[in-house]
Amino acid sequence: MPILSDGILYSVVRQEHLPHSDFFLRWLSFPEEPQQLTFTCLSGGRELCRVSYGSAEIAARLAYGREELPRYRASSLRRILGLSHCPPNAFLHEYFSLYASQPVDSLLVEAVCGGELSQKRIRVVPYQSPNRYRFPLKGTFLVTDTYPALNSHRWCRNSEFALDVGAFDGTLRQIRIAGAPVFAACAGAVEQAFDGLEDTTEDTDLDALERQVGESPRIDGNHVLLRHPHGELSLYAHLGKGSVAVRPGQAVEAGQLLGRVGSSGSSWIPHLHFHVMLDGLHGPGVPVAFENLTTILGEPCALEDTVNLVRAE
Repeated sequence: MPILSDGILYSVVRQEHLPHSDFFLRWLSFPEEPQQLTFTCLSGGRELCRVSYGSAEIAARLAYGREELPRYRASSLRRILGLSHCPPNAFLHEYFSLYASQPVDSLLVEAVCGGELSQKRIRVVPYQSPNRYRFPLKGTFLVTDTYPALNSHRWCRNSEFALDVGAFDGTLRQIRIAGAPVFAACAGAVEQAFDGLEDTTEDTDLDALERQVGESPRIDGNHVLLRHPHGELSLYAHLGKGSVAVRPGQAVEAGQLLGRVGSSGSSWIPHLHFHVMLDGLHGPGVPVAFENLTTILGEPCALEDTVNLVRAE
């Protein structure tokens, strides 16, 4: 029985006394429903931990998959799953967060169906960007929906390690980020630049918007996509109408103005959505670290919490 899934999973590894591995399996697919499913985290072939599910939990998770997958628009499946179609019998959203003597480098999946054992080994890559990134805004901000927030971006393949940036007054009710300048986080070339959309309101018909301008503006609104060395691309989304300051093919330096914060596309309040991915707009998301980001106490900040109050100069 073949087991289908992503071939590579990208992980965040932190050193906290012991190495801490953090990675996410979006989907598995089987032609038949297995009676037992086991995940084994490995490092250099050595077992670090094991999780097993019996038939009742497998049936419940497959039922969840049948309920969840129809929510995904066909035009966005490549972003979400890296596929052109929804897989049948999908086991979705298995999260791994563990401390061990070594980082996880592979995930062994074993499924028992009708007394027969099937196996699949998935590479787990502790990703460290070869590029240098600086935070794309300057000042004090609230950064939310980072990778530990599983229900925000993590389930979507290309934006798995995305983050949202906002700024508020002391009451946390008045938004103070609209119009803030957005800067290139890393030197590169403009792959895409889109402008012309008003900020989204409760009257915006996003389906009609997609029919008019395509899937990417529907989601990202006015946006800039930069290509960097080593196959990485960074996305700056939901920019304000008329603010995009670059054009496709243009070379940009780190810190160069790209646009200003708005709320266009799939956005309900002004904020900046940022993420880095490999191999194009539909490629897998990867984690990056910002060399100039600190907490309000001046300590280095790696955005390891779901909500982070940060400063960037």
